[in-house]
Amino acid sequence: MSNKMERIIVYIASTWQLLDGLITIFFYGPYIRQKGSHINELSFWEKQGLNSLFGSIYSFVSIYGILLILLGLITIYLTKSYLKNDIVPKKVPFWFLICGIFSYFTMDIISLVLYMGAGIIILAKNRSIKIHAKSK
Repeated sequence: MSNKMERIIVYIASTWQLLDGLITIFFYGPYIRQKGSHINELSFWEKQGLNSLFGSIYSFVSIYGILLILLGLITIYLTKSYLKNDIVPKKVPFWFLICGIFSYFTMDIISLVLYMGAGIIILAKNRSIKIHAKSK
């Protein structure tokens, strides 16, 4: 059985994660960083405290963006390496489901739908491949 549809879905999801990580690091991170420096009615110590707080938030946002990029790259690698036609991958669909659960907790609905859809379709096809192989 061909896994072309699942591979396309997973490549779209991986590309979205890479793009989402880059947007998070290069657009959202600096936006958060500059929010702390544009408050005028505060004293020097309050500004220092807010800059420290927004710096910590910026670090967290950057780490989250890097995590998204790593998940996208790992998913592309796993898809290219293990998701081949007429082969029943054991752990790859579960990786997609784990990525889908991670996307659920981070409210990334696009990745959630794509990863869960690909994982469920692959598990269903694997089941049919196993049943077909037993009947031969």
